[in-house]
Amino acid sequence: MTIQAKRPVRIVPGYSLTGDLLSYLRCRMQYRYHNGSSLPPSRPVQMWFGEFIHGVMEGAYRIWLERKLPFDPAWPFTYRDDPMQPPPAREAHDIAVIGERVEARLKRQGKVPRSDDTRASAYRRANVGVNRIGKYLFPLIASAEEHLLGTRTIPPKPGTALRADRYELSGVIDVLTNVTLGGHSDNVIASAVEAVCPSLSGEYEVIVDYKGARRPALNEPYWEHGEWQVQTYAWLRGRQPKAKPVAAGILIYINELDPGSGDMSKLRKELAAGQTDVGPEKGSVDERVMALWARGLSPQDQLSEAFRLRRALRVIPVTETSIARATQAFDRVVQEIEICVADEARSGKIATAWKPSCQDAETCVACDFRNFCPLPAGEKTGYVPAAPQPF
Repeated sequence: MTIQAKRPVRIVPGYSLTGDLLSYLRCRMQYRYHNGSSLPPSRPVQMWFGEFIHGVMEGAYRIWLERKLPFDPAWPFTYRDDPMQPPPAREAHDIAVIGERVEARLKRQGKVPRSDDTRASAYRRANVGVNRIGKYLFPLIASAEEHLLGTRTIPPKPGTALRADRYELSGVIDVLTNVTLGGHSDNVIASAVEAVCPSLSGEYEVIVDYKGARRPALNEPYWEHGEWQVQTYAWLRGRQPKAKPVAAGILIYINELDPGSGDMSKLRKELAAGQTDVGPEKGSVDERVMALWARGLSPQDQLSEAFRLRRALRVIPVTETSIARATQAFDRVVQEIEICVADEARSGKIATAWKPSCQDAETCVACDFRNFCPLPAGEKTGYVPAAPQPF
């Protein structure tokens, strides 16, 4: 009897759209230390904030689906500054109760907020997310928390031996259908989809994802990255059994529902430079608020709900051409990551294989690795990290 030789192990690395590809595009070195190391980051602020918002929205939807609770009056919100204090008697649909369950789950995974202010901001924005968006979104959801999975080819790199020729891609979305969207002329989400895609017909799906962030400026890389994400989700969805064609994707920027002073300052600059696609209408109260706003004033109490909703909702049409462009862009990102993996394996040096690429000061200041980073955001070439101080 002839015994066949053991086949070589075939590596198919797995990548998450948000946890890997978008994280790498934020900063190569930060991604390596967060995702390529066995040590979890001590302050993964973007990771915690986004997953917290997503978890609260999902938890609230499950309660709404079971009990069909109205949003008028608003769902209660009894936030506790100190989670160690005994909780008062509260209802199951209290946003703070939902948030505390999500926070506890994330803590078990080693994910915690960077500060008390970050925690308070996340709870506050989760509250407005559920009460402002939930009343429009929840009745439209046909399927929640759909887990997507697919494989793609890694473009080869001449002269570089990559560890794999294919990669696995994953993501999680909510799904709306033509059935749920129809007959909701008074729904701002259904109206936004119709305004961007007026010729929709037949059976189709619209995919939804939440962003614990503000709406990016048109000249920021995050604007294009958001579109790539939606288009790639659409590609993944098209490979699931019984899925209908995806006509559009919706990104919901939760922070726009409760903008802070920094958000208002950025929006004023973007309006002046023509670098945003959603501004206040001419002659509106919102235009006057933006013109007269000064630090110290509370923007969320002055801007109209209609304007904040328009800022929060971004509908992106999906076509075969747009899907091909986005998926090929992410294929190149995976190729870059795999080249870095190969460079590190060859040289044994992380710093030379994963050079920092962060251009966002807010991401950089929250990074665990800034103190020894060879080039933090905003610093010029030739920057020398500070020498460690003796204890």
